[in-house]
Amino acid sequence: MTRRNLRRLQVSTLLISLIVTVFPSLAAGPATNDRVMDMVLLSDLGQEVRLSEVAGGKPALLFFWATWCKGCRKVQPTVSTLAEKYKGRIQVIGVNTGGLDSVQAVSDYRKRNSITYPLLLDRTNQVAGAYGVVALPTVIVLDRNGQIRFRDLAPPATLEDLL
Repeated sequence: MTRRNLRRLQVSTLLISLIVTVFPSLAAGPATNDRVMDMVLLSDLGQEVRLSEVAGGKPALLFFWATWCKGCRKVQPTVSTLAEKYKGRIQVIGVNTGGLDSVQAVSDYRKRNSITYPLLLDRTNQVAGAYGVVALPTVIVLDRNGQIRFRDLAPPATLEDLL
């Protein structure tokens, strides 16, 4: 192993340790789907909403992101395209996580990027922790029963096989 690769491994290990220390709920593992979908989050309009109400009983694509995340900004247009392409068949939900973005910052981000899908703020990382999200961006696709069908750092090219 080269010195550079060893250094990257050390930094990655340190970051994971730091994340688990700062956000202990992330180490707890996935919660039951009913409990997760029943969690209350804040919309970018400042209203409290249940994740289950936003999902509306449909399959859901959860896009975990933050305004400061460069990778999230690269992935967001693809998520928007999927939201439009599968409108009515799957509910795309942007879950702003990390607790660093204000409601106004998320609302401004929506306007700047012409986002049409719901944006919710997971200020305490309860949903991110329940789904074991440890990196941003993270995309999780749930079937209508709340079972995880897909998880990656970028959305799938198509959702046909997952619906």
